[in-house]
Amino acid sequence: MTIDKALDTFNSYKKEFEALKKESISETDTRCKILDRVLISVLGWEEENISRENYLEKTGFYDYSISTGLASFVVEAKKTLNELVLPKSKKVKLKTLLSAPVNREIIEQIRSYLIASSLTHGVISNGHQFVIARFINTNGEDWKENSAIIFNGFEDITDRFIDFYETLSKEHILQKGRIEIREEAKFDKKLIGLSKLLRKNEKLVRNELSDKLINIIDIIFREIDNTSTLDGIDTLKECYVFNQDVRKHHSEMSLMFQDSPPKFDEKVLGIRNTVHTQEEIEKKLLDGSFTLPNPIVLIGGKGAGKTTFIKYFFKVSIKENTRKKIPSVYIDFRSIYSHLDNPSIICQKILDELYNEHPTLKLKNYSILKRIYKEEIKQRTNDGLWTMFRDKPDELELRINKFIEEKIADSEGHLKAISKYLINPCHKRLCIIFDNVDQLDFNVQKNAFLFAQSIHLSLKCIIIVSLREGYYYQWKDKPPFDAYQPNIFHITAPPYRDVLKKRIKYVVDNHTYSETEGRLKNKTFRLSDATQQTFFKNLYKTLFRRKNSEILEFLEQTSYPNIRLGLEKFNNFLVSGHTKVEEYMTKDDFNIPIWEFVKSVALESNYYYYHNKSKVFNIFYPSYPGGNHFTKLRILHYLINEAELTSYVEHYIPSSKLLDSFVKCGYNRENVLSELQELLKFGLINCESYVSDTHEIPLDISEFQISVTQCGIYYSTHLLAEFFYMDLVLQDTPIYDSKHFDNLSHLFSSPNPHGSRPMDRRIQCVEAFIKYLISQETKDRLDTQTDNKALRMNIMKYILDSNLRARMKSLSFNHLKGIMVNLD
Repeated sequence: MTIDKALDTFNSYKKEFEALKKESISETDTRCKILDRVLISVLGWEEENISRENYLEKTGFYDYSISTGLASFVVEAKKTLNELVLPKSKKVKLKTLLSAPVNREIIEQIRSYLIASSLTHGVISNGHQFVIARFINTNGEDWKENSAIIFNGFEDITDRFIDFYETLSKEHILQKGRIEIREEAKFDKKLIGLSKLLRKNEKLVRNELSDKLINIIDIIFREIDNTSTLDGIDTLKECYVFNQDVRKHHSEMSLMFQDSPPKFDEKVLGIRNTVHTQEEIEKKLLDGSFTLPNPIVLIGGKGAGKTTFIKYFFKVSIKENTRKKIPSVYIDFRSIYSHLDNPSIICQKILDELYNEHPTLKLKNYSILKRIYKEEIKQRTNDGLWTMFRDKPDELELRINKFIEEKIADSEGHLKAISKYLINPCHKRLCIIFDNVDQLDFNVQKNAFLFAQSIHLSLKCIIIVSLREGYYYQWKDKPPFDAYQPNIFHITAPPYRDVLKKRIKYVVDNHTYSETEGRLKNKTFRLSDATQQTFFKNLYKTLFRRKNSEILEFLEQTSYPNIRLGLEKFNNFLVSGHTKVEEYMTKDDFNIPIWEFVKSVALESNYYYYHNKSKVFNIFYPSYPGGNHFTKLRILHYLINEAELTSYVEHYIPSSKLLDSFVKCGYNRENVLSELQELLKFGLINCESYVSDTHEIPLDISEFQISVTQCGIYYSTHLLAEFFYMDLVLQDTPIYDSKHFDNLSHLFSSPNPHGSRPMDRRIQCVEAFIKYLISQETKDRLDTQTDNKALRMNIMKYILDSNLRARMKSLSFNHLKGIMVNLD
């Protein structure tokens, strides 16, 4: 059934209806002669979807029950001549319809059927008038405040046929998972939208001491998250982390969070330890017969350390004998992709890198160049154009020199000649590494692979390409990638805390400190190099002196296996305007509280929290067009529960299974899909097809296999119950209740120039925000009949029973005890 065909059928049927109106037809006739025709011929429902005149104990027989298997509703028929009293409006509240006695009777009747059937939506019709509404609420709200969609006769349906079809047709209810009745726009305001707030568009102003220290920090740690700068052998040796244990630290669900080789392709070698990976790659690069190996593809997650692995392998790990036999050239493809239509420029770039990285080959030496072109020179001298110069060595040398100059000018041909020379007589094989290919768009990556393949075949050289596993998964069976017969290795992310520990220690130990001075509160200060060094050593001790550092746990749980993202977050803390570096500098032994660390990461140098700019995710922020603060949390707990059922072995489930469960409980399918997309985009859930590892998240993930990530577990079971997290996200969470918003806006104050707000007001704000969330959860679509704990759980009780209560009790305020009583 299409909407065009449905309209044609409806127009032809209207003529028959005029004749039926003249007859005195019963409710049964209304069903058989009118509603059956409308439901089946116009709206596309089939007999298998329709159940007629079923008996319900205490309420009797109802006329129709229509079901898709996921969505069900009741249709109550009345005699055609019994007119419903309807307004001219397209939509009206049920309480208004109840004001007419003739309407009240039938509304009460259909409600009794729906209650007995555990359904919520129904349709009342006398064959030509239709009232469509949610007559039962499961969210604690007054059902009489619900809106009903009105179609007041066939002429009204004709004028609004698209609305009629998209409200009741099988096609659209299957798509939406339910009858969709859009309510009026909700009250929707955010605290950061208040006009009274100061410094909304400003950056935090530091005192001169703090500003000086931030500048020093920025110099020292500027490149901590930039792995491409790890070039020196000493630097690599100090900073590289071998991945002896790929499991996440301190996880009770470690089976779920191993950065293991993917299982989607048997060609991916199942090596998890980076030491063994390097040994296996070295074997592939150079075997005893000196044969040309197939291209090598290194795959790994976003930020897992592929670049660092490559640099360490070629500069440190590889055996000296192997290094001599395979002179390597590292090419960051981002620097050359714009020249793919002009290969000679790329070849020249490869030549320049070859000259710089391997001067001992002396490839610019004139005598070596003569050896490279020995055969061609010999041919021209013995029986070619240069035979006349055999007795004139000076003239012959000039001819040879000019000939070599012309050859060098042709970068493609010259590179090919060098590669041939290295193979024979030097018994070496050029190795070209193309890194960061996956940071470019698809068409560029496609052309990059074609170029790499052509280089491999024309130069007879070794090719290594690094690629995110998400892209490899998508393309492995498609042209041109299926033309490859590569050796594929998975690069596992090393333990995050070990990476951070080595990086900080290296920069602290190797940075050259210099004395700096400035003014603070009309006093001159001078920071000696020893003072600065003490600060950074104290920073190192603070982070790593406790095995279970909360700061490291936050970075690990919200970032791994994306090591680069974790380093970025740490760098954000170091240079944030909220970081109290002058306070840390003046103490011999100091502690960085987790709440100050997260605040610095979340706000950077802003005065307020904005969810779309921050690296700290707001789990209470509903995705468009939904308005439910708890859907994300229910999704995450649903996935945790599913993983628990299999002891975390089979932790991926079809997203369609989750969607069906939520739709059965009254959730809108499109809203749940939108929430899944956001969770996937920000790494709180994962797909077995690795789409979260690519640049673009697909619009439709309804057929994917999904699982919760360690980041999702951390947010949904730990971080959301922290006072400092609530204190941040309440600033940017939309508030859908005017009374609660007024209360929050009265309590919420602008931060002072140093970025601080009074603690007592902060506590009061969090208390008010919790009360608002409690009131909103009573309106959440909870179905007590479901067996799934996530869809039954009381989220706010879960939050208050966990860490938030402990955190708030630890704050030393006299009125705190009373606040906790109020929260109960």
